[in-house]
Amino acid sequence: MSVHQAPSRAVRGTPRRSTLSLAVAREGPATVLSVRGPLDMDTVGLLVDLVDGVMAGQPPPVLVLDMSGVDFFSAAGITALLTVRGRVASGGCTLVLREPSRITVTVLDLVGLRPEFTTD
Repeated sequence: MSVHQAPSRAVRGTPRRSTLSLAVAREGPATVLSVRGPLDMDTVGLLVDLVDGVMAGQPPPVLVLDMSGVDFFSAAGITALLTVRGRVASGGCTLVLREPSRITVTVLDLVGLRPEFTTD
């Protein structure tokens, strides 16, 4: 398992010390990326870069994003998920969102994109 972290910047003068943490693990034929912390414009690049790394070479048949630990989900998070979905699909893989957090589900519902993603 590998872990990647990126601190999030302060928002409008309030100190925000949340850190995005990404962990990679294997579950049988699937690769699982555990996402913990905020998915905002300061942190989504790390997620997309990690997915690109996982998809390079021999992509897994299934890529699972464990979203249970996402505590902030912005428009940048939506864009990142759409980008990840496209890259995973172009690699011939299936993307699954595992246990998306309440904020993730709420935002995806608000913009009408929840049905666009397979969840478990």
